[in-house]
Formats: sequence, structure tokens, C-alpha cells
Amino acid sequence: MDIRGVVFDVDDTLYDMAQPFFSAYHAIYGAKHHLPMQKLFLSFRRYSDEKFVDSQMGKMTMDALYIYRIRMALRDYCVETTDAEAMEFQRFYMGLQYQIKLSSGMTSFLDKLRKHAEIGVITNGESKHQRRKIHSLDISPWVSEERIIVSGDYAFRKPDVRIFREMERRLNLASEHLLYIGDAFDLDIAGAQGAGWKSIWFNHRRRNRPDGEQIYPYAEAHTEEELFTAVMPMIEK
Repeated sequence: MDIRGVVFDVDDTLYDMAQPFFSAYHAIYGAKHHLPMQKLFLSFRRYSDEKFVDSQMGKMTMDALYIYRIRMALRDYCVETTDAEAMEFQRFYMGLQYQIKLSSGMTSFLDKLRKHAEIGVITNGESKHQRRKIHSLDISPWVSEERIIVSGDYAFRKPDVRIFREMERRLNLASEHLLYIGDAFDLDIAGAQGAGWKSIWFNHRRRNRPDGEQIYPYAEAHTEEELFTAVMPMIEK
């Protein structure tokens, strides 16, 4: 397999989104309720994904999205929250997202990866917010600014094939030489394979494949170690 470029998603791929979520939850709600945190986080992600496109197309304000996703996740457990509490949660959560760091395992992986392949990033989201998170992760030793694509800078987003074509142009590589790694099946795996790329589903939340989905990733990894084991044979010559 002649993979010459490896491109990553950001949220819940390069870093664990659950950690800032858990800390923000405990700061705002922790003394009041004791909920199953992993399940609550998955609900939060589901409701966020449900309204993400509306927020990007101006059909819903970002504040409305922030309130909706935590309110609906809490309602799954019969807990109500006010708009003020929801926005206070969001402020904590966002502030903590700007303090995220790569794990030691991911740092080691990127060190090995750059010896064999070009590295890039494609992420959906509002440009300023995503770039602040990327800055916190400090991926500059491995990924140049030219090789970071944030959908907020364009009129399209994953899974639109155009965002993958833009990365092909920036890396000067054809689709058959590219691998995409992401956690969201419908955005990352479907998008990459629609563009003719190989893909690895970094399914560390152990989500089920969407019902009726006919797309299969090249590999599925549940831990960073499994991810590294899947990728390295694809790029080592």
C-alpha cells in the first residue's frame, strides 16, 4: 500500500474531547447530579452533531447550539438546566478546550509518522475556535500552517469531497496515496472514502456503525495503540 500522506481530524482524534467536558460538567453541575459521564458525553456529542450544520449555515446561532446540546443531553437523564447555567457550562468547556495537549502516545506517533509520510489536518468548525484549539495542541513541529484546513474558512465542510480535494492540492498527492483518521463515521469515514482516500475509524468511544451503512473503513481502532499498529504498516516502505 503506497500511503504517502496521513491527515487527521482534530476533535476526539488528536485529543480526547471528554476530558474538558468532564471538568466543565463537574464545575457547573457536579455537586447537584451524579450522572453516567461517558454516556452523557456521547449524548452531548450526538445533539451537537445533530445541529452542527444548522449552526454553520446561520439557521441557528452558536449560543443556541451551546444551550441546546447540553440541555438535551441532561434531559436524557431527567435533569433540567437554565440558559444561564448552559452558557456558564459552555464558557468553562471552551476555556478548557484552549488548554488541551497532545498525549505522550500521540506525540510519539507523530514523530514516527513524519519520517514516512506528509501530515495534514482537516477539521470542521468555526475557524477562530478550531485554530485556538490547534494552537493549544502545538502541532507545528509536525504540521505546517499550510496543511491545516478548517471548514469555517470555506463554503463546504466534511463530508463534502471538496475539502478533501483541497488537501490533495496542498499536499500535492493523489487520493490513492492518502489516509484520513477520524472519529465521526458519517463525516470522516464517509467523507474520506467518497473522495477515494483510505480511512481509519478511530472509534475509541466504541460507537455502533450507522444502520444500513455500506461503507467500511480500511481499519477500526479503539485505542491509540491500536491506531498506531494499524497505520504504521500502511506507510513504512
